[in-house]
Amino acid sequence: MNDAVSDGSIPGMRRWRGTPPADRIAARREQLVEAAIELMATIGSSEISMRGVCRQAGLTERYFYESFENLDKLLTAALETVVLGAQERLLGALATAPPEPEKLFRHAISAFTDYLLEDQRRGQIMFVESQATRVLGERGNELIELFTSPIALVIGPGADGQPAPDQFDNSLNSNAIFGAMAYMYRPWLNGTIGIPRERFDDHATIVLRNIAGARSSQN
Repeated sequence: MNDAVSDGSIPGMRRWRGTPPADRIAARREQLVEAAIELMATIGSSEISMRGVCRQAGLTERYFYESFENLDKLLTAALETVVLGAQERLLGALATAPPEPEKLFRHAISAFTDYLLEDQRRGQIMFVESQATRVLGERGNELIELFTSPIALVIGPGADGQPAPDQFDNSLNSNAIFGAMAYMYRPWLNGTIGIPRERFDDHATIVLRNIAGARSSQN
């Protein structure tokens, strides 16, 4: 084709209609991750096949192996996309929050609620699919602490005059915070708990601040 020209950055590959091969590979990878997110949130991770993901993405199977070694790698990438997106939103909220501890955490909770409401697949993936298979569970457990540690570290020392948490306080509190979030957000997002948004965020703030203030290191 006349408008295909050599792309000097990747030997042996060609640029088509002005799009570098690396960009096309990245775009196809995003299509696969988006397809995995959709299927994880609808049929569940344990029911997903490579062919099903490719159908959902509108790509042939040869493009799957262009970006992922196997299906577990793709599902893990989809989980990371959702959880690390939540972490980024949370850290951004903490950086712009009022300095008072209660207002700071309320601001962060509101930002996280916004993140889940913008795309309700995210809650299903974070709170359910993160433990759906052995591989996802292993990575999910790592991501849980990565996501919730900033919450425990930021609000823990300021909660009711509590001292700073030690390593075990922070690890246990991080997991407890995630568990509490899962069992509050899941029924609220699916309408089982029909309370107004403001009341929900207020209650979540109180519950999670209390968990972050837990200390066994002082006993």
